Amino acid sequence: MIVISLVMPLILCFTVFASVGFGVLAAYVAVFGILSTFGRPRQLEPVHVRPRLVLVPSQNHASGD
Repeated sequence: MIVISLVMPLILCFTVFASVGFGVLAAYVAVFGILSTFGRPRQLEPVHVRPRLVLVPSQNHASGD
């Protein structure tokens, strides 16, 4: 009877720790799965970026004046 009363709290603590650990692991897997599915796509080769168009004082504006 004494052995059962000592073993039951250990089994209960192990069960709680295992279930919480499994829940945390499942949450990490779910978050990383969602991020890899809907996140930014990885680009294998660098994309040629066009230079930004800026107006400088030497350029004419399009109003026709």
